[in-house]
Amino acid sequence: MSAILSAQTMLFDACPFNISGSETLRQRKHALTQAGHTGTVQEVLTPDGINLGYYNIRSDKDGSVVFANQQPFLQLSYTLSGSKSYRVDNGSRILATVGKQQYNYLFFPEQDIQLSWKADEPLEIFELGMTPELLLNMMPEEHPLYPIFQESLQRNMPVQLSENNLPLSANISTILYDMLNCPLDGRYKQLYLKAKTTELLAIQLTHYEEIAGLKKKETTARALKKEDIERMHLARDIIIRNINSPCTLIDLSHQVGTNDAYLKSHFKQVFGTTVYGYLQNIKMTHARELLTEGKSVSEVAYLSGYKHTAHFTRAFKKHFGFSPGIMKR
Repeated sequence: MSAILSAQTMLFDACPFNISGSETLRQRKHALTQAGHTGTVQEVLTPDGINLGYYNIRSDKDGSVVFANQQPFLQLSYTLSGSKSYRVDNGSRILATVGKQQYNYLFFPEQDIQLSWKADEPLEIFELGMTPELLLNMMPEEHPLYPIFQESLQRNMPVQLSENNLPLSANISTILYDMLNCPLDGRYKQLYLKAKTTELLAIQLTHYEEIAGLKKKETTARALKKEDIERMHLARDIIIRNINSPCTLIDLSHQVGTNDAYLKSHFKQVFGTTVYGYLQNIKMTHARELLTEGKSVSEVAYLSGYKHTAHFTRAFKKHFGFSPGIMKR
């Protein structure tokens, strides 16, 4: 969603939003320092109907902004840190809440949308909006999300396309940062962003089918009980809180009231990855954020829990496909 902080004097004021309102590529980057909210805002809007926004914000009090949405569009909503919620129907209904290291597909019709976040919690998010026409050209008709999206278009109702938020993997966040830091200009940047959006959708739509297929197998065999799913979400929260001093699998399983065998099996069913894979994804994503803030490789290695910089460099390169030194350059 673009222009999250366009209403800068009053964060609760409505601000207009039209994803197809640009004939040329438009972009802006500015620092936000007002009304208890500080951070960075970067936005780019292309003639193709792609709108990329990056928002890194810290607030002394709860933040909120209302958008006067002028055209239906699909929002690919990502949260790297913090948590955000969307309210629709004049603020009477929460459409979606997307937590740390999660993403989802949201459809917004022509109506006011309220985005809110909590105080004293660093919020780092990407919002990738696109026109329905663009998505329909990219999404195969046989994909399980296709009929849901078609129905939401016909009914013109706000919808969270995926029933559950999806885990934000390293390759997805890498593409988002690549789009944000694209070195090209003008038409070449427009072409680059469209190509990266296509790549992103290819990965995400495949990801959804894999998770949907896994859930289907669970239903056929033995679906997880509600309390089992809640235990796995609790385990995820413990992992996030102890990123640099992780528990053993046995300790973690005891903390959530299960055993290590069930923890490994159920965690992968709920989040589509192993406990270690989830932890490593969070650690490497956070390390990349620290590098973009200007910290040295050795400092980031230490903050990421590595005793030796070489071990961190090797892990970072294995995870992202390039060394942390490239980030610094």
